[in-house]
Amino acid sequence: MNEQQQHEMVLEKTYPAGAEEWYCPACGRRFLVEWSPAYNMIIIEPGDQYARHRGSQCDLDTEALQVEQNDEVLLAEDSRLAPWLAWLEEVDFDDLWNREVE
Repeated sequence: MNEQQQHEMVLEKTYPAGAEEWYCPACGRRFLVEWSPAYNMIIIEPGDQYARHRGSQCDLDTEALQVEQNDEVLLAEDSRLAPWLAWLEEVDFDDLWNREVE
């Protein structure tokens, strides 16, 4: 049984708008990630898509922050996500929560 390779991601740059650029020195994987107001990830260079990539901005145990990638890469701009993203924008979760609580 082959054990999956593990690569450590490095936070290369944080842009003024808050986006972060991450880089893997082992395989060249590179992506931008925005955490707020809505999570968005743009893969610039896929690198080794079968390796397990992980990283941390601080000295926390990175096992807890591990990110795994499946064989199929699903990019944020994938057109199959458009209906779901539109639905998420329309749903008023606060209203739903208030109705459940009453």
